[in-house]
Amino acid sequence: MSPTNVIRILTLSVAVVAALAAPRVVVAQADSDGAAPAAQSPAELMKDFLHYVRIAKPDLAEATGKALLDSGASDSDLAMIVIDNDLEEKLIGVLRRGRQMTGVSDLVSEIERRVENGRIALARDPGLIEQSISMLTGSMREKMLAEERLVAAGEYAVPGLLAVVVESRNPQLEVAATKVIERIKRQAVLPLCAALMKVGPNPQRKICNMLGEIGYPAAEPFLLELSAADGVDDSVKAAAMRAFTRLGGKSTSISAQYIALGQRFFDNQLSLIAWPSEPTNNIWNYDTYAGLLPTSIPTAIFGDVMAMEMALKALQFDPGSGPALALYVAADLRRENDLQPGMTDPIFGDGRYSPQFFATAVGSATAQDVLSIAIDRYDTALVRDALSALSETTGRSNIFGTSRLPLLECLYFPDRRVQYDAALVLANALPDRTFPGDEVVVPLLASAVRDSDSMFGIVVASNEEDRRTFGDDLKSMGFTVLDGGSDYDHVRNTVGGTAGLDLVVVRGGVQSVRDTIRGLRGDNLTAAVPVIACVNAADMIQLENEYVNDRATKIWQAGAGQAQFVAAVRNLLQLNGSGVLDESSALEYMLAALDALRGIAVSGNTTFDVAAAEPALVEALDAREGQLRILVAEVISMLPGAKAQQALLEAAIASDGVDQIDLFDLVSASARRFGNNATTRQVSAMRQMIADSDGDTADAIGRAYGALNVGPEEAVRLLIGK
Repeated sequence: MSPTNVIRILTLSVAVVAALAAPRVVVAQADSDGAAPAAQSPAELMKDFLHYVRIAKPDLAEATGKALLDSGASDSDLAMIVIDNDLEEKLIGVLRRGRQMTGVSDLVSEIERRVENGRIALARDPGLIEQSISMLTGSMREKMLAEERLVAAGEYAVPGLLAVVVESRNPQLEVAATKVIERIKRQAVLPLCAALMKVGPNPQRKICNMLGEIGYPAAEPFLLELSAADGVDDSVKAAAMRAFTRLGGKSTSISAQYIALGQRFFDNQLSLIAWPSEPTNNIWNYDTYAGLLPTSIPTAIFGDVMAMEMALKALQFDPGSGPALALYVAADLRRENDLQPGMTDPIFGDGRYSPQFFATAVGSATAQDVLSIAIDRYDTALVRDALSALSETTGRSNIFGTSRLPLLECLYFPDRRVQYDAALVLANALPDRTFPGDEVVVPLLASAVRDSDSMFGIVVASNEEDRRTFGDDLKSMGFTVLDGGSDYDHVRNTVGGTAGLDLVVVRGGVQSVRDTIRGLRGDNLTAAVPVIACVNAADMIQLENEYVNDRATKIWQAGAGQAQFVAAVRNLLQLNGSGVLDESSALEYMLAALDALRGIAVSGNTTFDVAAAEPALVEALDAREGQLRILVAEVISMLPGAKAQQALLEAAIASDGVDQIDLFDLVSASARRFGNNATTRQVSAMRQMIADSDGDTADAIGRAYGALNVGPEEAVRLLIGK
């Protein structure tokens, strides 16, 4: 909508302007002769503020801007000042300059926000909408003013306008209302479609004609449904099919049409969201008596909820539709992820069953379809939700039940936790045949034992100071910070050499941020990695708009402070299903991986080479302590080969107390399975330890010594004392 249209829409009478000019405000600025400062109206303050910003007088701009905000003028008043004084173009140009002016940037942002809020409030005022509809049959000027106001109100004007069409009491007003609805275009489509099946034949034909005139394809499934519905007049069916064809509709499957629209909602296409920059949007329903009724819903979950609604519609026409069921489950899971603290879902929020219930109850095949949907969109949180469901339902009999095999794709997904989760699902299923990627499952499990409590980050910034500052912030959060660089090309080799990257921090201007994110998103290794771009305040709005649909990218204002940066990172990681693992979560991963490795070893499964875990487990044996170290050692005792047994022996010899007893018993287990692989030095050390120990420790060393089958000489020597 052009600034000129906005000005025309919200023009008020001279009396209102006079009322706004009535308040007088004193600005702390004395006249040149030292007289008392003059009082100014909000309109004068606005003009002066813009003037001082334009001529680069930050002190005067700051004083005038503060006075304007303290004047008592409402958001609607500020919007009217801009409109009535023809300040729209000046406001845009001057505020752009003011965002970079020291001492003024915050005032600029606040005034801009309040003016915009005022415009929205005026455009949606129910009284103004009702008044504007009545003006559609007035004078030429009244008609023009009314039409522009109603078009600006968008979908909020449709209930009143549609009521005129449905009631059909005033032909002249009905024609004018129809014209306005068609001018509202896409924002009128969903409200009209909500009414399409619930009004009489005559309004149905009119709605079909309006939808055909608007020409927006979101109406296609609703029109196709009407054209095939039982009990509908033939003339209505014909009107619906004409509109459907006019929109370019081709598929004759109502279910497929609703699935296609649901997928667009799931992808949060901006053209389907009436007010994408606002915190809430509307879902429309039609009541026979009350007409169109909106239900306000958080914008964060609007696409998810509408995708669920469309999937349910598709299932009504084809209960066996796998794509519709997968879409519903995927949207339901993501809806739960997208709900932020303080938000509620008035549509599905009180459901009897949880999203996790449906994700598991639908079975493994549908869960894998959900996983495919998530992978295609690099939606890490949804990928992990789908893997969680598969871990509860997947076994040897159904692990390869689909042609695409998304589980195998997860082994190479650009998020280490996804790789771990997929490896756990595959390992616990114990498949009885080989498959592409089976060789990476065991190493991934071993890596989970060794590295699951590690987080890897990298900083891309043009100067060393920024790389050091943000790197230190990441280290304070427990990240291992990899060598960064000035742009993506400088860090590409580092990224390719790491097992997995958990976060990228980018510091720079608009173009450098764009280039870096483009490089990351175009690389399979980093396509889904969370990115926090730290930019100046002047670049915030532009970049936020560009990356509004990239859930893995967060635009953050540099200089806000370390605590705010840390909070922003945590929020970004949580939103993307990662998060900095706390101690208990890391331990859970380690234990799950160890249990899976133990299961592979005990089962004798030939699909996986459990010996491939040896290098990482040996490292973990040195790094871990206490009972966790014993659990690692237990798995090592099940690995064939000399290195595994020798590593156990080294750990046992170097330990003491209960740990030493447990470790020597695991050496015994290894020796019983695979024979003696101990070195001569280790055997000699055991002989000396036997001579120097007694009690339970001596018993454990003796058991290990005997299992190694190095001969009875040491026992005989101890018996005869020689």
